[in-house]
Amino acid sequence: MSAQSASFQGAELVELANDLRLACQIISRRVRFESTSGIPPHQISVLFAVRRGAQTPTTLAERERVSTPAMTRTLNALEAEGLVSRSRNAEDSRSVLITLTGRGQAVVDGVYASRDSWMVRHLEGLSDEDLEALGRATAVLARIGQA
Repeated sequence: MSAQSASFQGAELVELANDLRLACQIISRRVRFESTSGIPPHQISVLFAVRRGAQTPTTLAERERVSTPAMTRTLNALEAEGLVSRSRNAEDSRSVLITLTGRGQAVVDGVYASRDSWMVRHLEGLSDEDLEALGRATAVLARIGQA
């Protein structure tokens, strides 16, 4: 055990873990539901995944941890709204690739801007000390998320 974590052991560490998890969930939920452009959060999540590049429906279903039929319904809805398009996979003609349309990219950009704006509004007015603490915490949380 490192010297830095020696002061948090047993019940105290469990309590910190619980408090941190809850705080992260609350912020995540607030950001997700307050800035989705009227598109359901599960569909926004798929759009965010597709913005990284063309993906197969199976890959998207695995990433989102849903069944392939559930992903097919989500993709059908996104395609009907003109947010994604399907094309044949040049490497495997049996599969389809999902890509963002221009409208889909605009929605993704708008949601990012809205979420950033929401967060900035909630950071404004915090003390420099709090902002510095959040900066340090962000780096730590990023490491935890990658573990």
